[in-house]
Amino acid sequence: MKYFILAGEKSGDLHGSNLIQEIKKLDSEAQIKAWGGDSMENQGAEILIHHNQLAIMGILGVIQNIQRLKGLFKTFGEQIEAFQPDAVIFIDYGGFNLKAAKIAKKKGFQTHFYIAPKVWAWNKGRVEEIKKWIDHLYVIFPFELKLFSDAGISTAYVGNPLQDAIQTFVPNEEFSLKGQKYIALLAGSRKQEIKTALPLFEQLAKTNPDLSFVIAGISDWKELYQTNIPVLFDQTYDIVQQAEMAIVTSGTATLETALLNTPQIVVYKTDWVFYSLAKIVIQIKYISLVNIILDKLAVPELIQAKFSVEHMTAWMRDLLTKGNTYQQQKNDYMELQKVVGNAGASKKTAELIYSAASAK
Repeated sequence: MKYFILAGEKSGDLHGSNLIQEIKKLDSEAQIKAWGGDSMENQGAEILIHHNQLAIMGILGVIQNIQRLKGLFKTFGEQIEAFQPDAVIFIDYGGFNLKAAKIAKKKGFQTHFYIAPKVWAWNKGRVEEIKKWIDHLYVIFPFELKLFSDAGISTAYVGNPLQDAIQTFVPNEEFSLKGQKYIALLAGSRKQEIKTALPLFEQLAKTNPDLSFVIAGISDWKELYQTNIPVLFDQTYDIVQQAEMAIVTSGTATLETALLNTPQIVVYKTDWVFYSLAKIVIQIKYISLVNIILDKLAVPELIQAKFSVEHMTAWMRDLLTKGNTYQQQKNDYMELQKVVGNAGASKKTAELIYSAASAK
């Protein structure tokens, strides 16, 4: 059968690659075209548009790129028309992917959404939109199942795909920093996130010359890492697992860091227009996935003005003493592991997609 997959960012590319691997076990003749990245391409998908081209942040970013976005949606519609997939699969990236799903559904294609849009955080009104444009929804948090099922949406709880990635991770025995003491710095996966975080990380390193820092870089944006801090590309899990602690830009990486059992500080800064609107619209207390899942401040969040050298240094020094703050994080991580559950999300989702597409 034919599958078209749309993954709009780095984390979606990772989940997409694991999903493709499982689809191919069920369907040896699977033809897969996608918007994604290197991980999906390595599993045999034909990448039509790289996820870097979809990395738009904030309200200003959307306004500045409105014509480009219209062009992307037009291209998407043309590509699925030409390919005629048996299933169109959207991975996370709710704002963009829901608009794309509308296009696919209107053209008569079967639509699947893996890693449901976080409407419980942003806008519960969007549940009706999901019901209208998504045929099959796959959720990764247990509490999401009731929310969407009660709305009449075909929903399956599949577990969290990050556990698939974490549990298949094999530490590199020849990792260059093995046995060394350092703090991992994760600047994010989007261009603007990296450009915002790096100068602050640079100042942090200068202010704390007695400590060693290593940046977990992403080769997709290699040209952005103009810094005196050592950078290792595409070795994030090794870097984070071996680190004493990590300073992590809010996103999927915060949950990955927790599942790797490394203490962390979460940081984030975005344009003031987007942040001001988000404060009005958003319906959750926290921005880190760790804190959202546990519904408490398990890891510190330094947002906007608090994303500063002074605040980072204070929390960093506290965690490095391995006192109460450090121990509480470790205890919370144990609770998190229980809530997130075991691996197997990719396999279960692939089976459900294959079954639905076959039954058409």
